[in-house]
Amino acid sequence: MNKNNVLLLKIVFALLAFAAGTGCLDRMIEPAKPDEKESRAQQQVLRVLYSNHEAGPEAVIDAMETYSRQTGIRIEVEALPYNNLQEKVFSELAQGKGTYDLIAVDTPWMPKVIEHLEPLSSYIKQSNHPDSIKLDDFIAKVFLDTSVFRLDSPQAEPPSLETVSLDGITSAGFEIWSLPIQSNALTVSYRKDLFESPQYREEFRRLYGRELEIPRTFDEYAQLAKFFTRDTDGDGKTDLYGTTLMGSRHEANFVDFKSFLNSFGGRLFDDDFEPAFQSKEGVEALQTYGSWINEYKITPPDVLTYTWDEVSVVFEFGKAAMGMNYHNMRLNPKVGGEVGYFMFPGTMESGALIRGPHFGSWGLAINRYSRQKEDAYALAEYLTSPQSQMGYLKFNHHVTRKSAYEQAQHITDPSLREYYRVLGDSLRVGVGRPRITNYEQVSDAVQSAVHEYLTGEKTAQDALSDAAAEVRGLMRQAGYHKS
Repeated sequence: MNKNNVLLLKIVFALLAFAAGTGCLDRMIEPAKPDEKESRAQQQVLRVLYSNHEAGPEAVIDAMETYSRQTGIRIEVEALPYNNLQEKVFSELAQGKGTYDLIAVDTPWMPKVIEHLEPLSSYIKQSNHPDSIKLDDFIAKVFLDTSVFRLDSPQAEPPSLETVSLDGITSAGFEIWSLPIQSNALTVSYRKDLFESPQYREEFRRLYGRELEIPRTFDEYAQLAKFFTRDTDGDGKTDLYGTTLMGSRHEANFVDFKSFLNSFGGRLFDDDFEPAFQSKEGVEALQTYGSWINEYKITPPDVLTYTWDEVSVVFEFGKAAMGMNYHNMRLNPKVGGEVGYFMFPGTMESGALIRGPHFGSWGLAINRYSRQKEDAYALAEYLTSPQSQMGYLKFNHHVTRKSAYEQAQHITDPSLREYYRVLGDSLRVGVGRPRITNYEQVSDAVQSAVHEYLTGEKTAQDALSDAAAEVRGLMRQAGYHKS
C-alpha cells in the first residue's frame, strides 16, 4: 500500500482479496490449471477501475475471480478510495485514455463523464444471455436513477417506469450508460432488545397512552427518541440517547437534510433548476432536524462532529437506541442486545405517508476509449446478473435486483433478513441526487447552511436563503440558466 492508500488488486486467474477496515488482508488465489482457454487468456486482459470500500468490492471481486476462471480472461482490478477513484476516473476519461475497460461510476459523476462512456442499448439487444441481463428484474427506481440519461441533456429526469424495459427507455429519448452494481439508502438501525423490553413498553404505555411501536412519522420518531434518552446507570448523566444524526459539515450532513427535505414534501430544485430548498418545507425540515439536537437533546452532545463513520461507532457501543445510516449497523458483543431495522420516517399529508430517504448507486460503465468494449460489456453483464447478485448476499452486498432481495428473505440470520427487506423497500421510495455537473459545489453550500443553523449562527430561513442565493450563482456559472 503506497502513501495514498491505493490498493492495486490484480486477477490473473488469481486475486488479491482484502478485508475492509484500517488494514488489508492479502491472499493469492491459486491459478486455474492450464486448459483450452489458456491461449485466450494470454492474449487478453480486461482492466477494471473500482472502489475499495463504498461499492462493496469484496463481493464483486469474488465474482470477477469466478468469471476469470470460467472464461480464461485475465482481469486486473485497481480499487481506490472514493476521492482517489473520482480523481482517477475524471482524469483518465478527460484525457481520452483507454487504460481501463470497465469503470465503477458513482451516480453524481455521470453528468460530467457521460460523453466519455459507451451507450449500452445495442449491447443489451445483442446479448447472448437474456437470463443474465433481464432488465425487468432490476429495481426500477435504482436502474433509472443510476443508468438512464440523455447524452445531450444529462440533467433530464428519466422516464417514469414501474418496470425497466429497453423500449420504454429508448422510446423516451434516453439511453442506458451503466448497469447498477450496488445501491445504498438511508435506513434506521434500532435496539430491538430495548423496544421489546417489558419494562420499557409498560413505561411508554403509561407515559404516552399508546404502545411502543416502530415509528412511521418524524413526530413518532422524536417521541421515541425522547423516551429512550436517559441515565441508565443512575450516575446523574445521560448515557443513552434516542437517536444519532450526521451533523458535521460534510456530505453526510447534506444527505441527512435532503432526506428530511424530501419527506416534508420539499425539493432541492424546481423544474428550471432554481433552488427550492429555502421554501417553507425546507425551513420546517431544517428546524425539525435542529430541534432534535438543540431543543430536545435526543442526540449525543458531540453530534455536530458526526458523519456515517462516527454514527456507526456510537451505535455499536450502545450509546443510542436508534441510528440512521447507509448500512446495517451492529452492536459490539460486549454491549449485547439485538439490532432491528426500519424505514426512514416521513410526514403525513392528506392521509398518505410521505417518505424520501436519500439513496445513491454505483454503476458499471464501459470506457468509450476501450478497445475491448464487447468483452467489457460481457463482464459487466455477468457481474450484475441475477445469479451473481444472489451470490453477493453472503458478503452483505447491497444488491440492485428484485430477485436478489427475494432470495435474501431466505437468509438464516433474522436480523439480516430484516435489513434486506427494509433496504429493498427504501430503495423503491428513495430520492437520488440532483443530475448536475456541479453537484459537489451545491452540496458544500447546503452543508454550510445546515451547519450555520445548527451552531446558532443563523436562523433556518436565513441560512437556507443565503445558501439558495449562492447556489443560484453556481447554477448560473454552470450554464443551467442565464439570469
